[in-house]
Amino acid sequence: MKNIQTAHTKVFRAEKTTRNRDDFKVLVAGSLIMIMMLLTFPLIGRVYDSTLATRPFVTATVEVVQTDDYILPMILYDADATQLVTARWIRIVRDGDNSRLGTRRGESDYSAKEDNPRLWTWEAFFNDGTGIAAPPIPTQPFKVCISYVSTTVDTGISDETPETCSKIFYPELADDSIMGSIP
Repeated sequence: MKNIQTAHTKVFRAEKTTRNRDDFKVLVAGSLIMIMMLLTFPLIGRVYDSTLATRPFVTATVEVVQTDDYILPMILYDADATQLVTARWIRIVRDGDNSRLGTRRGESDYSAKEDNPRLWTWEAFFNDGTGIAAPPIPTQPFKVCISYVSTTVDTGISDETPETCSKIFYPELADDSIMGSIP
């Protein structure tokens, strides 16, 4: 029985030499494995983000609503990301024929944390941080659209979100409903 255990031990264990030499072997082997890991993990992340990651990186819903508390239309907006990204957004006002009436561009960070849609004022939604006024609110039927060009923070892979638009908003119907509610 003892001979079988000894033979088994020799297969799985290296011969003992000196303590310093054994420690050096472990240090070299560990360093080589760590260098391999440091070189391959970013490559694996880039391959994953460019081929297997859920696309688009940022999705949004946008809706133009009229509230009783605010005379101007407001924007109900929610953006969700599949991972941590930095994105350049483009917010566009289009008329019923899909002609562009106004545009604002800006940049924001988006994470995968779940959040709820929020109500924005017209000025806040189109604020790009430059101090330029928001596009005027159209008097004809219009819709609000948004798209993103995003880049992952970890790997630097880019993605473009197709334009997402609200339903067409009819200002004349909103004016009638507000005027009808005022005593």
